[in-house]
Amino acid sequence: MFTVLFWKKIWTWLKNYWYWPVIVILLIFSVGLGASSREKLFDLFSKQKESYDKEIQIIKETSEKAAAKKTEIFAKHKEELKKIEEEYGIKLEEAQEEKRKELVKVIEENEDKPDKLAEEIARILSVEFYKNNR
Repeated sequence: MFTVLFWKKIWTWLKNYWYWPVIVILLIFSVGLGASSREKLFDLFSKQKESYDKEIQIIKETSEKAAAKKTEIFAKHKEELKKIEEEYGIKLEEAQEEKRKELVKVIEENEDKPDKLAEEIARILSVEFYKNNR
C-alpha cells in the first residue's frame, strides 16, 4: 500500500514539475560530454529567448500599427461627417431623430392596416415597396 501511494505521489510530482528532471538530465549529460556541449546548450537557450523576444516585439509593433490605423480611420470618418453636415447644413443626429419620430407616428396611425403601414415605412426609409397580389 505504501509503495502504491509513494509512486502516485511521484507520478503527480513528475506531471507537474517534469522540466526539473529534464534539466538535471541535460546538465548531467553536458558534464559528461564536456564544456563545449554545455556552451551549445546555453547557446540554444539564449537563441530561443532571443527568438521569443523578437516575436513579442513584432506582435507589439503590429498591434500598435493596427491601433494607429484604427484611430486614423476614426478621425477620417469624423472629418467626413463634419464635411457632410457643413456642406448640406444638416445635423445627422437630428435627421435620424426626426425619422424616428415620424416612424413612431406612422406606426401608431396605421396599427390596424399592415399594408398601409408597410407602404409608409418604405416611403420614410427610402426603399421600394412591392405589393403582393392576393
